[in-house]
Amino acid sequence: MRLLAVDTTSVLGSIAVLEGDTVRAREGFETPAGHAQRLLPEIDRILGSLGLSLADIEAFAVAVGPGSFTGLRIGIASVEGLAFATGRPVVGVSTLDATASRYRARARLVAPLLDARREEIYGALFRIDGDVLETVVDPVCERPQAFLARLRGMSREPIVFAGDAVALYATLVRRVMGELADLEESVVKLAEEVGRIGRKRLEEGEAAPLGGLRAQYLRLPDAQRTRR
Repeated sequence: MRLLAVDTTSVLGSIAVLEGDTVRAREGFETPAGHAQRLLPEIDRILGSLGLSLADIEAFAVAVGPGSFTGLRIGIASVEGLAFATGRPVVGVSTLDATASRYRARARLVAPLLDARREEIYGALFRIDGDVLETVVDPVCERPQAFLARLRGMSREPIVFAGDAVALYATLVRRVMGELADLEESVVKLAEEVGRIGRKRLEEGEAAPLGGLRAQYLRLPDAQRTRR
């Protein structure tokens, strides 16, 4: 299966092209004006560099959040449009799943920590066994202190913390988790993992209906919060 994967959930977007287990291309991109201006031209450029066109892509995968509200909408709408235009299947992948999946070789506990702004994080806890992610703590958006206190109260095993909020809250993580904390680097190019998870799900028969991808916000957008 030749698959195109996209992640626009953070400031640094990324695109990957996979053929089976082989990653043919993996690149990041960033623009101050937002992903809307760069995403489709970058896809076209990367496919051209591989000697491919959209007609050669057999499936699509896109990160559906949590993450930047605007970035999510751009990524989902763009990839759904490409899937519709080519008649190819598409699947959505959680940003938290993709972050944790980078550590699939460790067969241990992984807690993605993503910056949600307003002194909050998007977080979850997974147990990884090979390619299988088991959710131990469901995805949440909350203060990092509350999230870490819950993990400390339930786990006696070391936990890998990874994501763009690790650098922001490294001191807090070490103070709360102590010897259980294994802090990793910020994960900035998630498209490859989005593609790996998406391919597995598509091979298992999972695909979104036309217009059926839903963003995983985990909290209300600013406009709705203001109205309430």
